[in-house]
Amino acid sequence: MRTPTWVITGLLDSGKTTLINKLIEEVLHERNVLVIQFESGEEALRNDRQIQKLVFSKSRLEQFPMSITDRILEYLEQYNPDLMLVEWNGMEHFHKLEEMLLQFSAAPMVSVEKVIYMADETGLQHRIPDAGAAAFSQIAGSDCAYIRATKHLHGKTDASLLYNCNPDIRVFSERKWERFVREMFHFNAQPGHWFLIVLTAALAYLFAFNLLGDFGVPVGRYASRFLGVFLQAAPFLAIGVLLSSAIQVYIPPDWIQRRFPEKVLTGQLFAILAGFCLPVCDCASIPVFKSLVKKGVPLPAAVTFMLVSPVINPVVILSTWYAFNGNYRMIAVRCGLGILCAVICGLTCLIRTPGDYLLEEAVPVQSGCGDYRLPTGNENTRAARFSMMIRHAQNEFFAVGKYLLTGIFVSTLFQDIIPSAVLAGSGSGPWKALLLMMGLAFILSLCSSSDAVVARSMAGSLPAGPLIGFLVFGPMMDMKNAAMLLSGFRSKFVVRLAVTAFLVCFIVVALFMLCGSGGIWI
Repeated sequence: MRTPTWVITGLLDSGKTTLINKLIEEVLHERNVLVIQFESGEEALRNDRQIQKLVFSKSRLEQFPMSITDRILEYLEQYNPDLMLVEWNGMEHFHKLEEMLLQFSAAPMVSVEKVIYMADETGLQHRIPDAGAAAFSQIAGSDCAYIRATKHLHGKTDASLLYNCNPDIRVFSERKWERFVREMFHFNAQPGHWFLIVLTAALAYLFAFNLLGDFGVPVGRYASRFLGVFLQAAPFLAIGVLLSSAIQVYIPPDWIQRRFPEKVLTGQLFAILAGFCLPVCDCASIPVFKSLVKKGVPLPAAVTFMLVSPVINPVVILSTWYAFNGNYRMIAVRCGLGILCAVICGLTCLIRTPGDYLLEEAVPVQSGCGDYRLPTGNENTRAARFSMMIRHAQNEFFAVGKYLLTGIFVSTLFQDIIPSAVLAGSGSGPWKALLLMMGLAFILSLCSSSDAVVARSMAGSLPAGPLIGFLVFGPMMDMKNAAMLLSGFRSKFVVRLAVTAFLVCFIVVALFMLCGSGGIWI
């Protein structure tokens, strides 16, 4: 039997023990609870009969983490508590706890159901940024955050730092204690339940298949299109996230910054070369972009690198080659127009260079991949780096995969809608289609390593020009990238960059269409 486990993280003196005592007193007083503490604060744990406690020092945690896991498993097997509460050390990386509780020997006995990040209102803007990678890894791995009020601050809590690190985190304050308790006992579907959910969905699909078929809706055709595009796109998404993860884990963050030229022209040439040689995903290029700007790299070169790297890297070229059946013209046009648009967008920064565009607060720009820097002491461990890379790739695949599924679903439906919309516009149809496809690319936020397969699925309904606009503009700027930029740059700069990228891509692709689309036939 697996023991349900709640993990409470946060900095020292943030109120973790206070929260545990309150939960025991008001919610868990009738349950046998095992509390695991990896640090000792000012407040002592309640001394109740049904509460068992194991305390491990920070030095022992650093030297013998796996022996601690064995001791916990022995205790669980002997006493079989109803619930285990883990008070994690605020200065330790969260990945160490994952390695301890999610390993093969612990998985059959421990079920981590909730991870709570504990903080006080003053610490949100002052202490957490100073704590570095350990604090950000804990926030990124948390399901919810509980904010302890202070005597000096009142009103609405500013949790922007938490959302920047973990967009899916749910934030509660002392004023919302009842909601927080409901969240703690919120039902989480187990694998057996997921099987029933999938079975129910399959039965509903069969029912809808017959029902909608009577009304002339080709459900079978839509399903075949969806599965066909997904099976072609998924391998390229997997290759892309693996290579991107390997680069982010094995290459030091400042490696590219130290080699970036300081002159504008040579910087742009280097940006194009680096964009080709470093197959990072579009969301991973944005943290690098901010680092380049803070280091003093000329803004035109930094913008060029951010916009061009998701368009011309080898994984994107390979997926485009596969999607369009080896059509080298499509590959050349996508890369060529992508480089041209990125360079022009970068050069526009020389015209009335924006000033004061960086946000002042020291909040890192987090990609959808989260913070995956190695904990201190593991830098030279090959196994630790490889494990980090696999974890990074896994999380990134599922984080980006939802956009891929949404994009495939929308493109499947639009294959019957777009042609009529294009034909209805007569001579203006191709221009409307170009605007529509660029807008669709912005909304869908597809990963650049798999968007070519989605575009190819609509090739029978559209001319080459709108598809080129979809493939060039989408990786440069979409809703996901804009949201990430807003976490590190002022809104005026982000809006200017997004509008500039849209206008430049539209004009360049429109001129390309006027020239006959390069003789491309799909």
